[in-house]
Amino acid sequence: MVMLPNAAHAAPGSSFAEAPLLPQTVVGLRQGSTGSGVKAVQEALMAAGVAVRGGADGVFGSATKSAVSTFQTKKGIPETGAVDSATAAALGLAPSSTPAATSGSVAILSIGAKGEAVKALQKALMGAGVFVPGGADGSFGQATKTAVSSFQRWNGLTVTGTLTPATAKALGLSGGTVIDAPANASAGATRSPAANPYVGLRIGAQGAHVKALQSALIEAGMAVHGGADGSFGNATKTALTKYQGANGLASSGTVDADTAANLGLGGAPAATPSAPTSSAYVGLKVGSNGTTVKELQRALIQAGLTLRGGADGVFGNATKSTLIIFQKANGLSQTGVLTEKGAGILGLGGTSGPQGVTSQAGYPIFGETGDRVRQMQQSLLDAGIKVPGGADGQFGASTAGAIMDFQRRESLPVTGKIDEPTATKLGNAKAPAPTAPSSAGVKIDVFPIQGRCSFIDTWHAPRGGGRLHVGTDIISSQDKLVYAVVDGKISKQYHDYPGALAGNGLRVAQPNGTYFTYLHLSGFAPGIEVGVPVKAGDVIGYVGMTGNAATPHVHFEVHPNGGSSVNPYPLIKAVDACNVTAPRS
Repeated sequence: MVMLPNAAHAAPGSSFAEAPLLPQTVVGLRQGSTGSGVKAVQEALMAAGVAVRGGADGVFGSATKSAVSTFQTKKGIPETGAVDSATAAALGLAPSSTPAATSGSVAILSIGAKGEAVKALQKALMGAGVFVPGGADGSFGQATKTAVSSFQRWNGLTVTGTLTPATAKALGLSGGTVIDAPANASAGATRSPAANPYVGLRIGAQGAHVKALQSALIEAGMAVHGGADGSFGNATKTALTKYQGANGLASSGTVDADTAANLGLGGAPAATPSAPTSSAYVGLKVGSNGTTVKELQRALIQAGLTLRGGADGVFGNATKSTLIIFQKANGLSQTGVLTEKGAGILGLGGTSGPQGVTSQAGYPIFGETGDRVRQMQQSLLDAGIKVPGGADGQFGASTAGAIMDFQRRESLPVTGKIDEPTATKLGNAKAPAPTAPSSAGVKIDVFPIQGRCSFIDTWHAPRGGGRLHVGTDIISSQDKLVYAVVDGKISKQYHDYPGALAGNGLRVAQPNGTYFTYLHLSGFAPGIEVGVPVKAGDVIGYVGMTGNAATPHVHFEVHPNGGSSVNPYPLIKAVDACNVTAPRS
């Protein structure tokens, strides 16, 4: 049995001793203090919605003092800028004889923890439908922190990125037991080599045989939360128990000989069928998982459909339901399995080529910016169709959704694309493709983020779903400062949600229409919202890994005169300040 640790009393040498633990008291911490106690205060401040410039770095400097003062003012506590007993209590960090694990906001596990407890947490997250990059590897890194944060956000919990008791309870990890693992670590050592390799599979088992079992259960109509991931957890046990009960078998939650025979599992696991050569996406269905599934899910979301759980890379019942809605809207067979035609409509593989900007004259396409997009959006508005964002010249998911609304109303094939019949109904003629944008006259006055950082030229590097990279990724640490690169105003904000590619983001626009896009932020600086003027060097947000991001960074784009993006690398390189770690004054 793997037990949830008592964070305040973990025995030295136990598998949980490696986890960073909260100090017994934070009272008395002030400017000049350093260490884990300061880091705990900084994390609690950010969880309470108070920005800490520089993030949770364990150093109590002027930025942390200012954040503490702000928190004290909000809570009606005398403003001292130091952590007194009232401030610690308001932050949920007051010392107590109660074990730390009983406090709703204290971290049981956080970044740096390793071992079976972390692995159990990761499995529980995946079982709850949250994508954990790297899987259950037993190491609590940035990817696990992001997964925990996503689970907390989607379940109305305080977003800390750490395993708190409230989060553990929501994941079913409270009350002591994390995983009811078999006493024999091999989970199948009692079987003889010649025996059916499926017989004896139970909680804790891993590998190809488990994956084949899960696929067989799914084919039999049993929902396996998390899909066929090759990990036998509580979700697989529940599905197996239901199958056994429905088929008059002993409901043990373990694969016995009768269950294996009923499921047709009598030998080595069947080889996974190779994907059709025309598209790696054709044939995706319940039980599939991985990058191709994630790209399918993103394409469905970009087509204006709602997908519960977002783009998590696991093809479960939610993805099947959304795909069926898409198939129905497009006059396809409603099978819940991705066909070649469906993949083509979504711009996934096939011979039609990826969605994106082309050089051909005709109608605007997904991913394009410019005047012919703006004209098409205005035609939709004139036809009484709502276009979120208005005629902004950006052909994204909201515009595709508006096109689908128009096509449904006019009884046209619902594709989210501008084809000849749709253009005719809108009264739009073919137009020249947008001219290639130029960065001539565009200048950046300030480097986008606080160092230390790194970046390389990845312009037009391939991305999933046939996309090309249209920015520069500046890699840095979580919650480092993000600066306005020019004088201008905030013209747009993006907010993170399940399945979002951009995460939190914003644009800084100049009067001539040129704008600069920042994506994947952990949050925005106080007072930053659409319409607010900013000066070059103003703090506008913080480095993060929201949306489709596996490591903390800022995706930065440059759009001259409000048109298509240009390679920002030369402009960024000209003001490179990755070696400047001090905040701008």
